[in-house]
Amino acid sequence: MSVSWPGARDLRFGAVVAVLSAWFIASAVKQEPTRRLTALDKLEGVGIVLPEWRFFAPNPGVHDTHLLYRDQLEDGTLTPWRECFPAEQRRLVQIFWHPDRRAEKVVMDAIGEIIRTLDSGILEKKEDLQVTITYLVLLNYATHGCEHPPGARRTQFLIARSTGHEDVGEPLLLFLSNLHRLP
Repeated sequence: MSVSWPGARDLRFGAVVAVLSAWFIASAVKQEPTRRLTALDKLEGVGIVLPEWRFFAPNPGVHDTHLLYRDQLEDGTLTPWRECFPAEQRRLVQIFWHPDRRAEKVVMDAIGEIIRTLDSGILEKKEDLQVTITYLVLLNYATHGCEHPPGARRTQFLIARSTGHEDVGEPLLLFLSNLHRLP
């Protein structure tokens, strides 16, 4: 048999709310990148109780990366560049259901890996990149995932970086593939 005094339940509830509120505030403070409160780090040590969730830090994205392609027709002329994933207005339902996002994610991850490979300087020539899985993923998508006009014989893809919504300067061309035969 437990004995409780009047208001004990309210006191326990208040204590739980106080502890959770303090935990929330300490976690929020720990997210601030310019904070000068090292006492939180010393108090907690390893980050188990107070998490650090900096999803876009320390280097937030400031550029948009684009995959473009063009085709060579039977007579040798080249079509204008077209974007594989043109920017579209997102719909509210896409928060819950957006199956096309998986293909975008695979392509964007492959683009990121190609950029890291190029920046690392480990390749002696561009042709070495053509035997990597990431290059083949992008070539496969440019070949099979994009629309090609009738009479297109070969395709070529380009990775470019822009400032996104800001119209500042021309896009930076990061990588240009060779022309590849279409099936």
